[in-house]
Amino acid sequence: MNITIYYLSKKVILQKIKGLLNDEPHVNIDSLKKSELMDRFKDFALSDTETILHFVTSDIENALEKFRKPFKYIYAAGGLIEKDDRFLFIFRLKKWDLPKGKLDAGEGPEHAAIRECEEECGITRLSITKTLEPTYHIYDHKGSYALKKTYWYVMETEHTGKLVPQTEEHIEKVEWFTREEIQSIVKPNTYPAILQVIKDVT
Repeated sequence: MNITIYYLSKKVILQKIKGLLNDEPHVNIDSLKKSELMDRFKDFALSDTETILHFVTSDIENALEKFRKPFKYIYAAGGLIEKDDRFLFIFRLKKWDLPKGKLDAGEGPEHAAIRECEEECGITRLSITKTLEPTYHIYDHKGSYALKKTYWYVMETEHTGKLVPQTEEHIEKVEWFTREEIQSIVKPNTYPAILQVIKDVT
């Protein structure tokens, strides 16, 4: 299975060598040193023309471990909450997003996902029904770059009260959307990683 790592509107793809098409430009990550890997990513990040960076490897798991070492590596967790065939989204920094946040020290991802959803949305009575594939994205961090792995879970809720956005986390709105509304409202104004999370429900 390939791994896609998002950076803004760009993608870094870790891919098995045998699955690569002959005409696709690529870099063999297995032979790169840590400094060379970061230099190649920086060139890609600053390029006006490159939108996809293919790293090929003989072992995806080892390649991911190698790729993450030059970055500050952060673990987060979040949820896709469903109730009555509607799904909960937050509006933050002018985009629709899903509730998520960093793991506390010693905290497991399932506990963190529920806690962050409760804190960011003012929601209660959550239970996890399904584990989704994690997402990865890179962002600018203190003059360098951080790589975040986010664990995702489908959740259901019996919450009946008011939803309260966590304004100190810059969340302006918390809203339920039907599948049709996700298509028309959320998808045109969200992040590539969120599109990956919601692809199975829309």
